[in-house]
Amino acid sequence: MGVEAIAQSGHLLRILGLGFGVAAVVGSVIGQGILRSPGVVAQATGSPILILGLWLAGGVIAVLAAFVFVELAAAIPHAGGLFAHIHRAFGRRIGLVAALALLFAGLSTVAMLSFVTGEFMVRLGVGAGALSAVHLGIAVTALFAVLNASGTRTSGASQVVLSSLKGAVLIALIVALFGASVGVPPAPPTTDPAWLRAGWLPLGTAMLVIISTYNGWWDLAFYGEEIDDPGRQIPRAMIGGILGVSAIYLLLNMAMLRVMTPDEMAGSNFVAADAAGTVFGARTDYLLTLFGVLSVGAIGNLQVMTTTRFVFALSRAQVLPKPLSIVASNGTPIWAMLFTAATGAVFILTGSYTALSSMSVSMMQGVVVLTLLAAIALRRKEPELHRPFRIPFYPWPVVASLLIAAILLVIFIVQDPWYALSGFALVAVGWVLIEFVFERKPILEAIDLQSEQ
Repeated sequence: MGVEAIAQSGHLLRILGLGFGVAAVVGSVIGQGILRSPGVVAQATGSPILILGLWLAGGVIAVLAAFVFVELAAAIPHAGGLFAHIHRAFGRRIGLVAALALLFAGLSTVAMLSFVTGEFMVRLGVGAGALSAVHLGIAVTALFAVLNASGTRTSGASQVVLSSLKGAVLIALIVALFGASVGVPPAPPTTDPAWLRAGWLPLGTAMLVIISTYNGWWDLAFYGEEIDDPGRQIPRAMIGGILGVSAIYLLLNMAMLRVMTPDEMAGSNFVAADAAGTVFGARTDYLLTLFGVLSVGAIGNLQVMTTTRFVFALSRAQVLPKPLSIVASNGTPIWAMLFTAATGAVFILTGSYTALSSMSVSMMQGVVVLTLLAAIALRRKEPELHRPFRIPFYPWPVVASLLIAAILLVIFIVQDPWYALSGFALVAVGWVLIEFVFERKPILEAIDLQSEQ
């Protein structure tokens, strides 16, 4: 079957490779968080060794969870991603809950990232004061739509370029900091517990912040139908991407510790800017603002591409209207993409994305918990399922990841009960409307994707 015939039959094109997979992981993870969060970590401890140890622990936690998601994504390479895995493990009703949480999170994130990119552009003077962050955010959303409308091959290549540029900028900053003439003398050895500045609670907060800077790598699961040889490439891309991000995070913190003391880092709201200032001087703010446009813009472009695949999958599963599952000959689910971009623009215009983004934090964490539980359920329910990648040392990585994810879910709810409970209520209302008013029952297609490899 030719490419055009596949597209006309409503299928995505399997033309994305390992390069895109790694770029998707790196692009979805690395953002502005790594430039700001080192200050929070340094507030918890004055020990450079412990600071680096916490960042390393964050990478280990991400890899353990990735083992679970990789097993599911390689065995069930479906455009529905986490929704498809939860649906298969627990049925359509719980699957619908996950679908709505992912939909709200995806659409609001598209709007938020476009708006933040617009804010950085305002700081650069784009529009000479005549355009606000709202106007530029909507324009950015339109640009993302044009990129995605150009086809899977082009949009995938654009993400490889943007993620590569983002990584190159951070590596250049690391090299510049290590090459700086300013050095911080090593702290004298001590035997007292001064490495804990204010007890164990700040240390837990620091770990929470670090984990959040690693989040987003699971977006790769939504490209299972487009990645060539998903059983082989998804594990390589997801785990390799996380390891690459971990290396960058560790090296960047080592470089910042070379030009700043932990006390100086703890007193900074934007550690990377202060560290870069020792090298670039007055140009630092401008350069980091440019990086903000590149970094957040790259994630925004990927989020449009990812959410489009998810909207397509929900349409094909009969949750959303059927036209949203139409795929153009270039591989783009064109109406799903236009729906994603238009909804994001409306959210920006109304400002509703701020509330939805806050609600989505707990909803998304709930989906992570359900996905981890799905891995256990499918091991019992479908032991014969072909799993190209199997979780090493099962079930311990699942147990450890589930414990951490459940604790984070409780923390998110306790920290912001209003938005957390509002988010769950929004999902509940949507579930009732779709299940009983519109009577749309999500049914995943029986696609034997591995037979097409």
